[in-house]
Amino acid sequence: MINLSALLVMLFLSDSSRMHQPAPGQDSPVRLSETYELANIILALTDYGKTDSWEVSQQSSYYREVRDYFDRYSNHPLLAKVNYSRQQWESYLSFRTDAYAFAFDSSNQLVRRVDFTANQGFNPFEENLKLVEDFVKVTEFRRFYRDHLSYYQGLASAYLSSQRYPEMLHFLETEFGKHSDISGYAIVLSPLVGRMNCHRMVAGVGTDFITLPGFLLTGKTLQLVSEEEVASGTHMLFTELDHAFVNPLTDQYRLLVRANFANSQWDSGSGYQKDSLATFNEYMTWAVYNLYVLRYFPTVAAKVSQDWALQNETRGFYASTLFNQELATLYHRRKPGQMLKDIYPAFVKRLGLRQASLSKPFIKGCNLADQTIHDTTATFVIEFSEPMFQHSTLDVVRAVEEQGKTRQERLVLTPQANGLVWSANGRAVRFTLTLVNETLNRLLFNYPWKTSATLRSRKGIDLAPYTQIKTTVKNKI
Repeated sequence: MINLSALLVMLFLSDSSRMHQPAPGQDSPVRLSETYELANIILALTDYGKTDSWEVSQQSSYYREVRDYFDRYSNHPLLAKVNYSRQQWESYLSFRTDAYAFAFDSSNQLVRRVDFTANQGFNPFEENLKLVEDFVKVTEFRRFYRDHLSYYQGLASAYLSSQRYPEMLHFLETEFGKHSDISGYAIVLSPLVGRMNCHRMVAGVGTDFITLPGFLLTGKTLQLVSEEEVASGTHMLFTELDHAFVNPLTDQYRLLVRANFANSQWDSGSGYQKDSLATFNEYMTWAVYNLYVLRYFPTVAAKVSQDWALQNETRGFYASTLFNQELATLYHRRKPGQMLKDIYPAFVKRLGLRQASLSKPFIKGCNLADQTIHDTTATFVIEFSEPMFQHSTLDVVRAVEEQGKTRQERLVLTPQANGLVWSANGRAVRFTLTLVNETLNRLLFNYPWKTSATLRSRKGIDLAPYTQIKTTVKNKI
């Protein structure tokens, strides 16, 4: 076990000249980086950073302190230069991540300490170095950072306590084997990072730039956090850390993967499909997480894994549930003594057998889709493109616009209360539901984190998350 009291002496001393490395003899992977925090604060102050709450986490009191202190410098020319967008994600990610390669010297100048860039062909932090240094001087950033050092320390301590990192590393090293080419592992964090976790090699160290779980950002103590929240919160770190294990093994079997796994068949626009192995690796890192969470959080594993599978499907990995189940089935049937690395070839071939029959289920028709009706009691008949699993209940999120605000309500439809009935061998379902008058009602299916039983085809592929039916209710005149 890691001695947290000893860690705090080591973890958070901002010794820039040593590139955020821990003191000798300590085994914590966590790093705090003054320059990484600097880059994240800069991006949070741009117009894009203020408007995209998924990109910059805005749920912490720290975020409000950042805005209160730095908003007076909103006209600084640097902010306009680095005002990126969701479409410019390579520049955004590179600016914040490349900052980790820099440190302040004794003259308070930023100097590169290691040869590292997050994305080949992108170098925005160094290109804007003079403006960054001016921003630091004008805003007295370093004083702000020192004043908040105890906050960063406490946050990192709570993070390390919640993640069960030793179990993660033990699981991965057992299943995949240790890597002699990796000198160590590091975790770099900022409370402002809202999305785009990434794993990179930095001077031989497998380094994960991660997103913090929401319960830590809102100040919830670990004693009040549910097992489901903790298990779900480990996903961001695990699925970055395991890239250091999955990617090299996939590369070892790259010819087999290319012969049995066609990106065009498994990827519906994730952006990873341009790389011949990247789509497979992304599927695989999330599927391995399911095996990990089943071992260490068995009572909540099914719910947590399903939530993250739906989330992955929103990213373009539409067959995540199928992929996950195929790996879990083969893993649980493995021979005594076999590990994940041993069943890799068989699993890849198994995917090749499933690939030819892949298809995305969709709603083929609905009697009330895009219709205006004059009764709040509505009977829906939905037809699907292929047979679906016939669950005895059906989850739906009803969203309505009222007084300029969206109100959502999760509803569980049953045969008793809603006349839920399946027909046509799972190709059709019928139910009655009360709608809200004088507004557009949107029924959303497979809503991540709000759906208990997903609508899924017999082939094992989920209906696309957030699939919706729109029906307007207007009183008769």
